[in-house]
Amino acid sequence: MTIRRIMVGALAAFVLFTAAFVWRMRNGETDLLASVQAQEPARKCSLKTLKGAFGIKFEGEKIGFGKLVSVSRIVFDGNGAFTTSETGRFNGNPISRTFTGPYVVNDDCTGFLDFTSNLTTPPHEAHGDFVIVNNGQEFFVVDNEDGWAANGIGKRIN
Repeated sequence: MTIRRIMVGALAAFVLFTAAFVWRMRNGETDLLASVQAQEPARKCSLKTLKGAFGIKFEGEKIGFGKLVSVSRIVFDGNGAFTTSETGRFNGNPISRTFTGPYVVNDDCTGFLDFTSNLTTPPHEAHGDFVIVNNGQEFFVVDNEDGWAANGIGKRIN
């Protein structure tokens, strides 16, 4: 009988605690997520987060022109400039090119890079948006130009 009373008492206490917690959450008295986030500082990124060499696997297509698949070595200088050497195929034809351009990294680990692309005639300005993941060891990038559906993953070369 005493074990049963203890169990019933513990269950009742748990139910009351949970009900009080939910009531407080609904009335704005407690925000558990905000409390956890306040204890854990947000990761900050900068141009230096990407400094160094990365390998990229990239694929997609220019709508109406053809598919693109490539691998690249991209080097970020840590000061806002990058250089890429790319090898692949566009619309079934081999490509091999090197290009440079600026890049920007925001505090929240998002950013973008720009360069002049000669895949189509005439050449055009390309724009890619990215997010840095895995403590700066990788990034996901998407070609964010009209008419393109392409993306890639960059991984740090150790």
